[in-house]
This record gives sequence, structure tokens and C-alpha cells, in this order.
Amino acid sequence: YGGNRSHEGCHIMTLNNIRGEYPVVSVCDGVVEKIGWLELGGYRIGVRSETGVYYYYAHLYKYENNIVEGMKIHAGQVIGYIGDTGYSKVEGTTGNFDVHLHFGIYLTDKNGNEYTVNPYPMLKKLEKHVINYSFKN
Repeated sequence: YGGNRSHEGCHIMTLNNIRGEYPVVSVCDGVVEKIGWLELGGYRIGVRSETGVYYYYAHLYKYENNIVEGMKIHAGQVIGYIGDTGYSKVEGTTGNFDVHLHFGIYLTDKNGNEYTVNPYPMLKKLEKHVINYSFKN
């Protein structure tokens, strides 16, 4: 898609490049603030934590059943599955890049302006808190 824009987040790649194979879990307790299609992000979910941090999960293959805007979710809860959606105005487009999760973190400054922070350091800290799942999708 190119363009003159910055990349606001971190990509978490899959081992096998198969869409829908890996679950995406929420990193926090919070509320689903946004869900649906975006041209660049494909199928995405935005979760606002109880402390006001916005977590952005993009390029999802599909959402977990019954996830809707306004619902409360918990840290570790499955919210969707990693995919390769996006980079198209046509909802449902896949295959424009390798399967991965785009994960972003947004904070709000004292003036109410949202800004992005690098999620990598937080992901490294969470790495030692691995959750083992057994699932069928």
C-alpha cells in the first residue's frame, strides 16, 4: 500500500502462514470500543483498557463468536484469530501480505490527544506469561 505514513505497531508473525490458525487474546481487561473493517487494518478490534489505554488488533481472519462493540472482555480472553485481511476498500480482502497480527498501543496525553507507543517492550515482558490453549475453529 506504500504511502508516506508511519507504522504504528508491531507485527506478530505466524509460524506457518495459515490464516485462522492462531488465536488472538486480549492483553487487558477492558471494553471493545471498535470492531469491523478498515481499509488498511482489515478486520480489527480496538479494546479500551480500564486505565484508558487503547489496544489495536488488526488483520484478523475472524472474530471470536459473540464479540461486539461495548462488551467487557478480560485479559487472556480470545477475541479473534490471526489473518491477512486488509489493504483494500473491499471488505474481506485477504492475501495481500503474509498472515500476521498487527498490534498497536495508544495512550492519551493531558490534552486528550492520542499517540502511539512501541508495543515491543510490553510484548517482551508478557512473553513469560504464556497461556496454553487447545482450540478448534
